[in-house]
Amino acid sequence: DNLSNGGIYSIPEYSHLPGKFHSLSLNESAELINSPAIRTIFLSKLDGLKGLATKRIGSSGSSVTSSQSAESSGEGNVMANVATARAHASASMSGNSSVLSAATSITTTSQTTNIRSKSDVTAAMENAMAHANRIKTNQYRRGSSSSNLPLNGLTNNAVIDQSEMSRLPHASHFEMMPLWVQRKIAAESGFTNGVGSNNSSPNSKKERRSDANNKDDEDEGKFYHGQYTIHPSETIITHEFNRGDWTWITEWSPDGKHLALATENHNLAIIEAGITTPVWKVIQDDRIGRLKNDTTHTIRSIAWGGSFIALGGTGDAVSIVEPCITSDASASSNSASKAASKATKKEHFRIVDIITETGFVGTLHWQKNSNILAIGNREDQCLVVEVCKNKETGAVSSNILHNIERADWVNAVKFSPGGTKLAIGDRSGLLSVFSFVVVQNGEPPALSPLQDILMDDNILDIQWSPDAKFIYAGGEDYCVTVFGTQKWDVLQRIGRDRWVPFLAPSRGGSYLAVGGGTSSVSLLDVKQQWEEITELPLEGGIPLCAKWHPKDQYLAISGQLKNVVVYETSCRRLPKGMCLRSKSTVLAVEFSPNGKIIAVGNESGLVTFFDATSTAFVTLFETVIGVGKDITIQWSSSGRNVAIASGSTFVLFDTIFCGKVGVHPASSSRFLVRKVIQGGVNFTSLAFSPKGDYIALTDDQTRILNIKDDCSCVRVLDQQNVLSSGWSPDGAAFALVGKRDNLSIYDSRSSSKEWKLLFSIAVSETVLSLCWGPSVKKGLHYLAFAGEDRKVTILEVRTYERTWETVIEIPCASNINDLDWSDRGMICIGDDEGTVSVVDLSYLKSGRAVNEMNYNWQRQGVICTMKLTRNLGRNAITSLRWHQSTMIHNNRTLLAIGGSDGIVEVVDLSERSKLES
Repeated sequence: DNLSNGGIYSIPEYSHLPGKFHSLSLNESAELINSPAIRTIFLSKLDGLKGLATKRIGSSGSSVTSSQSAESSGEGNVMANVATARAHASASMSGNSSVLSAATSITTTSQTTNIRSKSDVTAAMENAMAHANRIKTNQYRRGSSSSNLPLNGLTNNAVIDQSEMSRLPHASHFEMMPLWVQRKIAAESGFTNGVGSNNSSPNSKKERRSDANNKDDEDEGKFYHGQYTIHPSETIITHEFNRGDWTWITEWSPDGKHLALATENHNLAIIEAGITTPVWKVIQDDRIGRLKNDTTHTIRSIAWGGSFIALGGTGDAVSIVEPCITSDASASSNSASKAASKATKKEHFRIVDIITETGFVGTLHWQKNSNILAIGNREDQCLVVEVCKNKETGAVSSNILHNIERADWVNAVKFSPGGTKLAIGDRSGLLSVFSFVVVQNGEPPALSPLQDILMDDNILDIQWSPDAKFIYAGGEDYCVTVFGTQKWDVLQRIGRDRWVPFLAPSRGGSYLAVGGGTSSVSLLDVKQQWEEITELPLEGGIPLCAKWHPKDQYLAISGQLKNVVVYETSCRRLPKGMCLRSKSTVLAVEFSPNGKIIAVGNESGLVTFFDATSTAFVTLFETVIGVGKDITIQWSSSGRNVAIASGSTFVLFDTIFCGKVGVHPASSSRFLVRKVIQGGVNFTSLAFSPKGDYIALTDDQTRILNIKDDCSCVRVLDQQNVLSSGWSPDGAAFALVGKRDNLSIYDSRSSSKEWKLLFSIAVSETVLSLCWGPSVKKGLHYLAFAGEDRKVTILEVRTYERTWETVIEIPCASNINDLDWSDRGMICIGDDEGTVSVVDLSYLKSGRAVNEMNYNWQRQGVICTMKLTRNLGRNAITSLRWHQSTMIHNNRTLLAIGGSDGIVEVVDLSERSKLES
């Protein structure tokens, strides 16, 4: 009903994800599929699958095995399924009911055989056998004609952009996706028109025009709707941590406030997950010293229970760590140096007990609400251990309660969600499930075997679904197997390209993240028979682990790559109604000092002032300046003036003067033009002094204008090709830089016409943006600049000593177009690939020189980054600004982002406590 009516429905279980789920209408689905070109491609893909199946089964049949009959049966089923899919496609597209009936008959016959094979190729092909009517092109599985969409009798007059069509998921897939997945697919595919809205297909406007309640949209060309329209957010938010080596495993704390990492050549690392700042930070980390036994050396497994953290790996031991996370370790940015000295102390995560003679430990799991730990090792054992803490002395001890002998390495142990069952998987492929009952503390548990299942190959991971209805198993058989726990039967087998090293069911049970792909993690929809709905790509290696946040708010991914990536899976940071799309590239965004107004300029020359105090954009004033030229917008510190430079035109507005009664015409908008300057060449840079009484305006020269004296020129700086300039927060220094020229820093405290040059620093590439950081001590400043050298360089400038030094360089994947540094110490970086990187440099607000600080906190700017990506590779971030006021929006931290995709969006970068409240 929802599909045919084009309606919207929501599922309570998905309440932690962003809101509602949307569907395509019948007509939209028809137009998507019923295209002659697409029909030809679809049928040719089926022919290709048939040939591939014949080739692979033929090659694997050369070896004589006991499964030869199964191989033969498998070949017949592949051919039957391919024939069925082709018949269904032909019948649906032609409307031939007799052919459709024959196809249904073939389906019934072919699905009576249960296929099992030990061949790796055949195991991988079983997914194609079971789902031969779904073809995967351009990362997405296209919908089949056996869908619940009645496609008979459709016309052939649909006109669809074939390049767009090939990248879009089918309607039956798109309707069930959470909004963050929809945004990701749309951003990767290049189709972004209306994703996440009620009409999220390429032809949604045609549907809306037929709606009698939306008559205003019938003649869009006859009515003016303005340059901006409300647009659903397409921003994907991630947190990245540069570890420098493989990270084998990650684990969330039970409350979800911390993330534990096990990186090669490192001891246990702990990340604070945005409790006090939006940028996450490492609060515990150090490298491994010399090799020694009787303690965990290289960590391969982490289990974080209610009281302890268990670490397993090499070293013939399991280490028990007692986390002691105090308020000192999560201090505010104003006391960053104090926090830095305390957060790295070992006693916060100290080892309190060691379980020896465990062998190589590859898997650990705590029983729910207890201190009983299951340990799987390469000594062919599953150990059941109880960890106890003496209430009087505080001493921690452990006791091995039971030893379950296995035939081979134990690679996976998992208690059921309720803790009453224990599942064990080993290298021989044997999956065993036991009932697990603790009769008395300190006594061996009562174990009763429930089921033994022999898999085709080595088991690498097993997981229970949150409701314990399913067990997921993956390993070297190139597939994910789903078992029902009621009859212990196989419900589904999902073929993968590689071994399946991990499985991660979401805590709500709706999704399953699986490995087995090449540099990607697949997300399967449990409600849709474990359909793959998207892939999460990784750069540089194969994923080895994925873990969902306890509330499904994040998905952490790690593996054979230098970075750990955490996806945010909710829309909490994307306020509704705070994303607009322009018909032209957005070139400038700027908040007023009090945060009540945001000014936006686009390539058509339109500058619009919006009310930023409401929950949505409200237009206050619009003007047109310099069509087709670059636009720069700057507010004075008092908010009284706003200056705009575009092309060869400069305009200074008064934002609070309403004119003298009887002398000036009344102004309801309170925006009055105070000064207009027409230059001989284009203006390239614009900057207000901290007090707002001077403005630096650059064309072929940089002129310092006195606003109080009708913008008269009081000083000229002759440096050529300047693209960016700005005063330090206290007005003591003025910097300017441009095209492969020197970065010049002047002493601007002098009242004479000639400013003294403090520094002239050579730059090798064009610098497109510079900004000063917040300062808490006179004479000590920090300056950031970036451009075509693909890195952000931070300088420490000591004006009293007249010295400077480079304190940190932050690499970027592409050219950097804009920088902005917030009062709270966070710097945002906008690049040419559609990504905004946010780095926490609040430690620079300590008032001490960097050479006096703890290096661990300086490393945070290099290893911890928050990224906001929109239309990756097809969008350049052109402008971004922090909302600096603390009086508006309940002290939220907001960031406005404009790009070449015509979108301007306000993102909430407040700490988690404010988001959750």
